[in-house]
Amino acid sequence: MDAAPAPTSTSRGPAALILLARLDSRRLPGKGLMDLGGRPVLGRAIDRLRRCRTVASLIVATSDRPVDDALEAFAEAEGVGCFRGDAADVAGRCLAAMQAAGLDWFVRICGDSPFADPAIVDAVADAFLADPALDLATNVFPRGYPIGASAEAASRDAMARICAETDDLAYREHVTAWAYAHPETYAIRNLHPGHDRFAELSIAVDTADDLARARRALAALPDPTTAPLDEIVAAYATE
Repeated sequence: MDAAPAPTSTSRGPAALILLARLDSRRLPGKGLMDLGGRPVLGRAIDRLRRCRTVASLIVATSDRPVDDALEAFAEAEGVGCFRGDAADVAGRCLAAMQAAGLDWFVRICGDSPFADPAIVDAVADAFLADPALDLATNVFPRGYPIGASAEAASRDAMARICAETDDLAYREHVTAWAYAHPETYAIRNLHPGHDRFAELSIAVDTADDLARARRALAALPDPTTAPLDEIVAAYATE
């Protein structure tokens, strides 16, 4: 793991935002470093997440394969941490990143989310901090926010349990899927917007069409770094 700013200190102990990224996406290879209005897709996510107030430290967690060397170089240039681990075992990669950085908990963000909302990330992190009994706080169980605005906070103990309880990559490549499949044994709090306006909406970049839509939406925003979710959703609706 490269040198990075110290983890954020909280009542639950050290924490960081972990952005998961890899460059060999089947649908859009190299998407994390593709241009989105003058910044790479991953850079747009970093720009917005730097505005988080509850957890400020950032770590890019990518694979240990040569194909992802460019992501490590980009993280270094951005002044954020980088951890490299198993490509397929993403839960294991997250746990290893936490252990390497000395984190007691983390917030998981997908690196293909250039419009990640710091207010939503803060709300998930604050919910996690508010209840010491929680294993996870999330906004995807069930999903109420758009794909591309997801956030999950989890303790290191919860991640260790997940990795100890299953070695099935169908679960471990999705990080927290095992906990969601066994909610009776994990303490989970879900945050929901309380409406269905975001149902079926994606603001992530997973395909070439997604990237084209993101470029049009970004061009319609006065300030893509500070735009709130409602403004981003409106830009997508009109693009």
